[in-house]
Amino acid sequence: MPKTVNARAYAKINLFLRVVGTKKDYHEIESLLQSVDLYDEITLSKASDGSITSDFPGDNSLIVLNTLARAFSLGGMHLSVNKNIPLGGGLGGSSADAAAAALACAALWNLPLTKVKKLVSPLFGDIAFQMTGGTAIARGRGENLEVFPSLPLYYVLLAFPEKGVSTKEAYALSDTLPKGNGSGLSLYWALSRGEKADPFYLNDLLSPAMLLNDEISPLLNKMQDERALLTGMSGSGSTLFSLYKTREDAARMASTLACKTLITKTISPFAGK
Repeated sequence: MPKTVNARAYAKINLFLRVVGTKKDYHEIESLLQSVDLYDEITLSKASDGSITSDFPGDNSLIVLNTLARAFSLGGMHLSVNKNIPLGGGLGGSSADAAAAALACAALWNLPLTKVKKLVSPLFGDIAFQMTGGTAIARGRGENLEVFPSLPLYYVLLAFPEKGVSTKEAYALSDTLPKGNGSGLSLYWALSRGEKADPFYLNDLLSPAMLLNDEISPLLNKMQDERALLTGMSGSGSTLFSLYKTREDAARMASTLACKTLITKTISPFAGK
């Protein structure tokens, strides 16, 4: 068995997000998720002293590694993370790192991947999706996945307001506001055909995020573009996105924005790669 495993932790965007309701101490959602080619790089190494540590001690990855260590009676490990996914932007960086750590742990100790996924998937909202990637609708806390064929290649313009949004505050505020209607499936079929998907867009956390961060509304208005197939906000924010068929169109819009931007692209499932 290897002593060190490297892996990539890919970001996601929420193309659609409906807050269905609350159950016990969490919110249930329906969300159309898409992986993008923006990733953290992680390295998981065996530790001879038996400890399980991480460069980011408060990260979800430690919970995942400790869960697997208990379940399979594993030895010590250390996780190093090269961060590229912005923190607190609604791109799922923490869950992506945790998912990559789980896959790396499976490779490091030659664990059965099916059992690893079953143990880890209920721990955090996006981790089930981010252990597979591609395109899927997540329901419940995010652990119930309906995987779809990959969308066509789209270039994704990400725009980053200076201020973030607290996920906890956004969900709490959403409880006091009206919810939208619709289904992520309608949006998926529009994008699968290369059609405008804005008529089907919904993110129940967008209105709360706008109230919590006054940068979001004017920037989102600025990003409205006839050539973009879809413009919206990922997760609870504050990262905004637009999908384009060409990199040139994405770059043209990026050049008009005063905030930090990044152009990436959609990617297919990456599990097992």
